[in-house]
Amino acid sequence: MILDGNSLTLDTIGQELNRSTQLSISKDARNLVLKSREVVKHILDTGKTVYGVNTGFGKLANQRISADKLKQLQVNLLRSHAAGTGAFLPRQTVRLILLLKINSLLRGYSGIRLETIEGLINLYNHDLIPAVRERGSVGASGDLAPLSDLALPLIGEGAFLTADGKQQPAAEGLKINQLDKIDLREKEGLSLINGTQVSTALAIESLLAIKQLYYTVSAAGAFSAEVMLATDAAFQDKIQEARNQTGQKHAGKVLYHLMQNSGYREAHVNCDRVQDFYSLRCMPQVHGSLYDLIVHAEEILIREANSTTDNPVTLIKEKMIVSGGNFHAAPIAHVLDFLAIALADVAAMSERRIAAFQDTTQSNLPMFLMKEAGLNSGFMIAHVSAAALASENKSLAHPASVDSIPTSANQEDHVSMAPAAGYQLRSLIKNASTIFAIELLCAAQARDLNPKYKLAVNSEDIYQLIRMDVPYLEQDGALSAFIDHISQLVMAGDIARIVHRNIQDLT
Repeated sequence: MILDGNSLTLDTIGQELNRSTQLSISKDARNLVLKSREVVKHILDTGKTVYGVNTGFGKLANQRISADKLKQLQVNLLRSHAAGTGAFLPRQTVRLILLLKINSLLRGYSGIRLETIEGLINLYNHDLIPAVRERGSVGASGDLAPLSDLALPLIGEGAFLTADGKQQPAAEGLKINQLDKIDLREKEGLSLINGTQVSTALAIESLLAIKQLYYTVSAAGAFSAEVMLATDAAFQDKIQEARNQTGQKHAGKVLYHLMQNSGYREAHVNCDRVQDFYSLRCMPQVHGSLYDLIVHAEEILIREANSTTDNPVTLIKEKMIVSGGNFHAAPIAHVLDFLAIALADVAAMSERRIAAFQDTTQSNLPMFLMKEAGLNSGFMIAHVSAAALASENKSLAHPASVDSIPTSANQEDHVSMAPAAGYQLRSLIKNASTIFAIELLCAAQARDLNPKYKLAVNSEDIYQLIRMDVPYLEQDGALSAFIDHISQLVMAGDIARIVHRNIQDLT
């Protein structure tokens, strides 16, 4: 992959996460980096006082540092800011952070030397993944603590996280791979740790997962609608066109196509049910809102992936270094919060369909999806589990970005809390995936309770996948292992891939 600071897309990032390549730098990006470094040299030659080059940091910005201590200043910055806590981020997440950091530094606004960027690329290409603590960033002034963990191995400090989850001292990893430590120069430490790459990586990973969940919950909803003898009339194009919402149009089209050629639907075209309850009938409206936010989030996050979020920035033409606030992750925090709210709502709607399966008056099926209800409790507590997760999601969907806590002796008095939003959304995604899995298990059980009709193609494919490992329940049995198994299929994208295969022209 040739990086130039401007060309990352969600597709190329997704492909890179699934199958890592070797990174290199485009010719134009090399030239920009060299010119940007010349600005730093120019400032040093003039003797001007410039933040990040020859001053302290944060509230200490007014402290001028003597020329003979400027290199030590950058080393001290990495050491002092490596104050994160908690578990280590997964290697795949750190790989994405590293990719985003390299791409950002190539845009020619950071004043960092080419050899320092090449040092980061060497880590990536040798699969040397820094051990980065999860907690410790408030999303401004950049993701300082975790990015310090990311940068320390360049100078032979910190650690790498091995494939088996153990830590390897950075100096040892560099030596084994015959890589030299980097001797940091003026501004480079600050350029390495100032930025939104951790927040952005968390957001991109979540967005990739949510794109799959959108199709998964569409499939679950269509499957449930079939076996509960619902109509697809509310999904037809003309109704969505009347609303004039892009996401709703897409969601309605997907749901309608997923229900075509269903024997369940065809057998009940002229039934006496005038309208289905909301969690069936209003899926295009609710799913569609999530789809709109997915599209919006992708636009914001890809801009950020190809952005300079360093501070201060070098202006090549003006030969200036200027302080600003590009490290503030408000756009990322807001996107994460929006996605969390919408996904929590979609999952809550799925929980309502699970609840409907337990009630004969809504499902037209035996109570709790068991022929001998009373002797058997069936899916009663599977629904309780879904309800518990849906309720927890309401707390997780509380916007992190509306909070702010002053840091650095009130110099950094308004922060984004984007990492907190990212961790909340990660938990919410896991909960939603389990809720969707429970709905799919209910739909499969419902199909076997009324097997005389033919399922739509997509629902049949999902049904067969479920029945490979989860049997029809004639009597009560422990459901936890089955829920876990289907949840893993959901998280792995197996259900979404079935949908993509069956409605390729709509995905």
